[in-house]
Amino acid sequence: MNTVSIADMPLVYRIQKRQHLASILSGVGAQLYGGRWNPVGVPLVYTSSSPELALLESLVHTEGTPWADLPPLVLVELEIPDSVQPIETEDLPNHWQDYPVLPQVQQYLVPYLNQRRALAYSVPSVIVPWSKNLLIDPLHSQIEAVRTVRIEEFQYDKRLM
Repeated sequence: MNTVSIADMPLVYRIQKRQHLASILSGVGAQLYGGRWNPVGVPLVYTSSSPELALLESLVHTEGTPWADLPPLVLVELEIPDSVQPIETEDLPNHWQDYPVLPQVQQYLVPYLNQRRALAYSVPSVIVPWSKNLLIDPLHSQIEAVRTVRIEEFQYDKRLM
């Protein structure tokens, strides 16, 4: 797989706690807790290719928390350089969509990240597999080129409850 330019994906989106906005590109949350595409100890910034997908991705992580108990959230729009490596579904390990996440799935990107192959990796969403999440490597040399375009306060629409 080669690094390619994805001209139609220069903007990515993320819904997150407002209190962690200053560390948005650190990947520290994923580093502390792990995620589908990274084990504990490996920093990674999870973003989505659209605000709508960011909404769905954030909803699955509320894990039954009453919405009134959620901390203040923000929707962030980021512009990333054209250093995105696509990861195709057929290249992923078996059972990549399973929950709980299998260790071989969490380890899949580690060799790429260790080599700093790209600033970001485009992977299919488990929720909507033909949509893409973009995983940003906060240790990549191009991280300083990521630019915050917009930040807005965000609340889930009560009709989604």
